[in-house]
Amino acid sequence: MEVLSFKSANVEISANTAAEMAKCWPRFRGRAGDKAEVYCDYRSTLRGSLALALPRNGYALSLTGDADCLEWKNLPPVFYETALYNISIYLSDVETRPCVLHKLKEVTELFSVIPIGKHRWLMSAPLSFVNEPGIFELTFKYKPCGKPERTDTFSFRVVSPKLDTKDDYNHILAEINAHYNEIVFQYLTLTLQNLQRGGKSDNDVVWLSIFRNIAKDYEKWVRFIVNKPHLRQTREVRHDRADRIKRWTPQMAERFAQVEAEGRLEREYFRHEEIIHTHNTRENRFVKFTLDRISKRLASIVATIKAQNAQAKEADKIADSEIAELDGYVGSLRRLANSPLLRNLRDEPLRSESMVLQKRNGYAQVYKYWLLLQKGIELFEGANAIGVRPIWELYELWCFLKMRQMTADILGLHFGNPEEIREDPMPMVRPFEDNTQEHKVFYHCADGSMVRLLYQHKYNRKSGEAHTATTENRPDIVLTIVKPDGFELTYLFDAKYRLLDDNKLNNNEDREELAVANGADTPPSDAINQMHRYRDAIYYGSDNQTHAAKEIIGGYILFPGRGDNESVRKRFFYKSIETVNIGAFPLLPDASDPSNEGTLLFEFLTKILTAPSVNDHLRDAIPQKGLQYVSTEQPTPQDLVLVGYYKTKQLPIIKEQRLYYVPAALGKGSINLVSGFEKTKYLLLHHDKKRVLVRLCGEGPKFFPKSALEALGFSPAGDYFLVFEIKDFTPVPNIDPMAYELERKGKHRFTSYFTTIDKFL
Repeated sequence: MEVLSFKSANVEISANTAAEMAKCWPRFRGRAGDKAEVYCDYRSTLRGSLALALPRNGYALSLTGDADCLEWKNLPPVFYETALYNISIYLSDVETRPCVLHKLKEVTELFSVIPIGKHRWLMSAPLSFVNEPGIFELTFKYKPCGKPERTDTFSFRVVSPKLDTKDDYNHILAEINAHYNEIVFQYLTLTLQNLQRGGKSDNDVVWLSIFRNIAKDYEKWVRFIVNKPHLRQTREVRHDRADRIKRWTPQMAERFAQVEAEGRLEREYFRHEEIIHTHNTRENRFVKFTLDRISKRLASIVATIKAQNAQAKEADKIADSEIAELDGYVGSLRRLANSPLLRNLRDEPLRSESMVLQKRNGYAQVYKYWLLLQKGIELFEGANAIGVRPIWELYELWCFLKMRQMTADILGLHFGNPEEIREDPMPMVRPFEDNTQEHKVFYHCADGSMVRLLYQHKYNRKSGEAHTATTENRPDIVLTIVKPDGFELTYLFDAKYRLLDDNKLNNNEDREELAVANGADTPPSDAINQMHRYRDAIYYGSDNQTHAAKEIIGGYILFPGRGDNESVRKRFFYKSIETVNIGAFPLLPDASDPSNEGTLLFEFLTKILTAPSVNDHLRDAIPQKGLQYVSTEQPTPQDLVLVGYYKTKQLPIIKEQRLYYVPAALGKGSINLVSGFEKTKYLLLHHDKKRVLVRLCGEGPKFFPKSALEALGFSPAGDYFLVFEIKDFTPVPNIDPMAYELERKGKHRFTSYFTTIDKFL
């Protein structure tokens, strides 16, 4: 199906696709709303006519706008990132072999160039924009017969049926850049997105992208300055004989007459001032400064590109034409720096304001371009075409940042307080590449628990306690809740910028799911299956005894799905979270109302982050086959309890020091030790009718001499003692200590002893 046809005097461009526009358009319109009808602009550097396959014409090719235009605005899209297109460029009256120009060698090499007659050529290639929406520029170079060689461009917008690439996409970019300086602009890719960004930029690729846009104009205005420089008038004091002086002041003439009368004229030198014009001005020195700095940085970047190009895969290599163009800029800037005007000047940065740089023609433009290179570019649809990462990578990072903020909001913690949140930022080198870098955020809660959020964390055979026994696994986001007693609960999240696509259904089950979607998007089945593999592959410890203590509780997909919450709650991928702890949450940016982003995910995170005990986490969780969850907070019948008496005056110091001691010798009052006493978990303190059952730290008793206890404020009777550390004085829930009948009565009730928790139940 032909979806676009552009015709000019000797150039024709057409685009065909096998995708059904009748399916793509409704999905996109559901995302973009009413503005879908006026979403796209099409531009050309050649005047011509444009025909599009639009929904209002039944997807038949029909002319749009005037027949002799350079721009066609406010039209529906015909290019979708979910479809494959065959792009053809027909050229007539062209002398030599034409070519397509693009930043990536892969794109240029996709185009086949075929001669189809005398001075007639066809360039054709299959282009896929998967996960790379934005503005694509189709640039080609050719030489018309008897005319100079020229380069023309036809640009169009590629849209996504998953995301509003104008508002929501820019919303993602803004949020990411608020946390990661320039991360969006780190790498060149197939898609060219028009962006401008404010603030300081140290990123080479951002700098290079800006330089490409200003290079020709910058060179033009520097040449203008070289030919018509700003000169400064200066007065130079000289001493010369009378015959060498051209201009005489009245004072000099009077002195001349006096010297002449005295007959000393041939020997006398007269002091005079001469006005000269010099090019050694601070404005010219600043121009030299910009040339030197730009030349050095450009040369360094070009050297880096060449080194990386030599090792890169063929698909990732920068085109030779691009490298040649950059080399040309390097040479041109060096020649300008060695021009007669600037050759002998020293470079000097601007240290104060200059009206010349702000107002004078040539200098003002150079100053503006220098500031642009220094400050970066602002987020804006318009002037500077630069490459961005594929949107799926930006979506993945955005999901992590949303969870990062949601976790802080739910726990009531603040990033500005290092005692509440400690963050190890990821170095901004190659954040989306296969590397060992990761971003870590640690949330310290008031109850002593800790939450750990990891981005791009690797699990492999050498990754420590949590590892895999087979191949490496790398979920996008890992959320671990560490309870005060050390129990860890880990949840895995994977961001997938994919939906169950009605053009690429995997099987009959997928078709059935699409039919019953009830307005809620569905994640692809293979993405959910991957979470099953993650949970089965990643485990803790080195033997089966420790598997049950810590393991992956659940795995969840984050996907850009739309649909109201009630519709999502009815879907299988959401219901499965309650049954098997594997499922998916829709998480889509909403530029108009950011507070509405990921409400179901926020609800789930609130549930697991604010659960008071491990039991609340594990109540509905299903462990891996052959294992069972064992919570250290849930008493088991054989847990040991130390039963100890206290005097009224002893209780304040016991609470202050959180210690309880018993005699360790074999004399009067000594405790009878039992097997496993070092693992005692509970302490029952009793005094007459007052009782409290509390938890011990579980690290076993320590051996204290009398002097050590006295130094802490105790008054022990004896020489040596076993001291048990009390975790806190919060009563153990769901157990009534008064229901327990003391096993020692009368005068023996003062003696401490061990029992088991089943006596309390």
